[in-house]
Amino acid sequence: MSVNKILSFLFASAIATQAVSLEIKIAYQKVTEKGRPYGAPGGIYFKIKNIEPFLPYWVQYSHDLKRWEDLYNFGSFGLSSSSPLFHWYELPPGQCFFRIIQKY
Repeated sequence: MSVNKILSFLFASAIATQAVSLEIKIAYQKVTEKGRPYGAPGGIYFKIKNIEPFLPYWVQYSHDLKRWEDLYNFGSFGLSSSSPLFHWYELPPGQCFFRIIQKY
């Protein structure tokens, strides 16, 4: 195997890192045996994985995939993070899309 092939392989493997992933988790409100709700209202939170530590990230939402609005920004000391719980009344109305981006 030539040196060029080895260097090409190492370069390609260094570039092929895992992308940041954003997973939406639903939190339901608790109910008693009689069906009465109690505790905090339900909502969603985000589990974020494969992030670079010490860099700022933004979770954004869009209704049409053209205009994006910031929902939440954070930084992390580790490779994964969880957002705070967003109650249903705090979220944008209607159906929307979420994405995570890195800002410098």
